[in-house]
Amino acid sequence: MAKIIIYLREQELDALAELAMREYRTPKAQASLLIQKELERLELLEKGLGKQEEKHDGQ
Repeated sequence: MAKIIIYLREQELDALAELAMREYRTPKAQASLLIQKELERLELLEKGLGKQEEKHDGQ
């Protein structure tokens, strides 16, 4: 799996951490899922391609 570094402001990091906690994921897994969903929405990624990773990273 590829790795990237994303710089977030404190507010953004706090919001990501809060969402991750609500959805029982790590912030890293939550960020990955958000990126995947946006790429699917923009039709740049076929829907469902990341489902296997979502299950492993998220829990």
